[in-house]
Amino acid sequence: MEKRRLRLETLAQIVSKNYDLNLEYANSDSQNLSNSKQQDIQIEKPETSLKILSGKTNENHFLKYQKGMTLIQAAHLRFKEKKWLTQILSDNKEKPGIFRLWHTLDDTRCENLLTSFLPGTKKNLIEFIKPSIESANYSIKTGELPLIQQIQLGIYLTGAVYIRETTEKDLDLQTMKLLDPKILKTLKNLKNKIKDACETTDGEITYKCSHEIYDFLNQQFHEKDKENFSEDTLLDSEIEGIDEEKNDSNDTEENQTQEAIINNEDQEELISFTEEEATTLGHWSTPWFQLENKKKEIHPSAVVQDEQTIMTPPEGKSSEYSEILENISSEIKVLTAKLLQIIQERTYTRYVGNYRSGKLNGHKLWKQRLEKFNLFQRREEPEKLDICFSLLVDESGSMNRESKYLAAREATVVFAEVLDRIRVPFEVIGYSTENSEAAMAASLGHIPAFKFRHIRHSKLQHRIYKSFDDTFSHTKNRLVNIYPRFNNWDEEHLLFAFKRITQRNEKEKIIIITSDGQPNGDASHLISTATQISKNGVRLIGVGVVDSFVEQIYENHIVVKELSQLTQEIVQILRKELLENKSI
Repeated sequence: MEKRRLRLETLAQIVSKNYDLNLEYANSDSQNLSNSKQQDIQIEKPETSLKILSGKTNENHFLKYQKGMTLIQAAHLRFKEKKWLTQILSDNKEKPGIFRLWHTLDDTRCENLLTSFLPGTKKNLIEFIKPSIESANYSIKTGELPLIQQIQLGIYLTGAVYIRETTEKDLDLQTMKLLDPKILKTLKNLKNKIKDACETTDGEITYKCSHEIYDFLNQQFHEKDKENFSEDTLLDSEIEGIDEEKNDSNDTEENQTQEAIINNEDQEELISFTEEEATTLGHWSTPWFQLENKKKEIHPSAVVQDEQTIMTPPEGKSSEYSEILENISSEIKVLTAKLLQIIQERTYTRYVGNYRSGKLNGHKLWKQRLEKFNLFQRREEPEKLDICFSLLVDESGSMNRESKYLAAREATVVFAEVLDRIRVPFEVIGYSTENSEAAMAASLGHIPAFKFRHIRHSKLQHRIYKSFDDTFSHTKNRLVNIYPRFNNWDEEHLLFAFKRITQRNEKEKIIIITSDGQPNGDASHLISTATQISKNGVRLIGVGVVDSFVEQIYENHIVVKELSQLTQEIVQILRKELLENKSI
């Protein structure tokens, strides 16, 4: 692994023409990512990349994917002009959303320049962007790709020369045809302008084109269509880059402009993305965990009955489910065997007590000499395992970071397969909101959105992958549709699952919630809700994917780095819950 890292670091140094540049594999602690120096590049850990590629890879393919990831970052370092970044951030105050539009155009320009100067890099970039296009393709088909992201995708596919010219048959270029018809028509009208912006060596041309494209889009779309246009953020790495330039330079006009932007009291007005939504730009963002005890509110337009939040996911492909199953079959077998042992220990027939009739306990015969004749035991009826489970899985946008949703999907399949094999009733619920919180907040006049994080503006969504009444064999393929979507209000999703599971007749009830532990709003509400649910007789187990925030929320918790660890720790928790704490 170290040899490969050094090879990739050398590649990045050559491409960026910066021989002081360091390349590291990304730490799972996102705080460390945001603190990286400007001359550093951080790429996915190899195991994360393998998950994204779903195991469908070989050594050559995998190396191309990692090279592509490295090359894109190196290209941005080499060709991105900070002065236009600074200017576009200033412009974004008057034209909300133009930063995101420019970002897409300029990133595409940088990648085109790289493949122009170094044609051999094309095949590596293509291998890297394939999974992203496949994911977007799926989101379009299911109607879950927001308008602004469809526009970004269309601009990228229109402007990326190396994609348009590729002869690779397995690269899905039919994605364009799936875009909203209105967006397709708009992109057709903007085709030449997009090419001008993305095929130039001059960053100023890209900057000017971004304004022209923005103005055209502004005229073409109605206010309702433009609700998502104002979603924007300053990325941590870019803010740091501006800060470093400001400290290193003299009092130039450019430096004064940067200083004005960074120190302006209204700077926060530029930031209306949540941390989850920032990940859609393809950069690292910093997780947060707030405990402010701020009063939770729900906007009247977002209040609906629980039944109205329920969605039935589309049927998935059995081949995709089989691939997931093949990767985790050993964990399923181990966990099934361990749980069956616990069940047998819980339900085996015992002879107990000291009676004058029943089954003779030969070990106590000596007591008759003391004239004690309670030498018999009687059969104790085995205790029935009377239990049900609710499996909650986080489908919020932050699960896209480091592809945490892939680990959550695998963990959910493990739990579901095991519970089905030991014949325990369960249901599987995926949760998120219906729309982007930032977009909904903006449409309701709550700008900047981050100041209204204590208010839920969007309706909740609950995807019932399997209900208690469903047969697992008929619904299991749906689980391949577990994907990142919008935002999460874990306390409300927990209450949704709590209401459903308490309608069951089983004596014991357990909710397993798999998430990265980053709730929208104030985390104190989630902690309070989890505590109350536990007090009301439903046991909670928090499974944290990569991040460890679940440790601050749930008494029973696991932080999952790999599935073998999940198997070991879930057995310990269930043994404790099923054998040591029988009474509720």
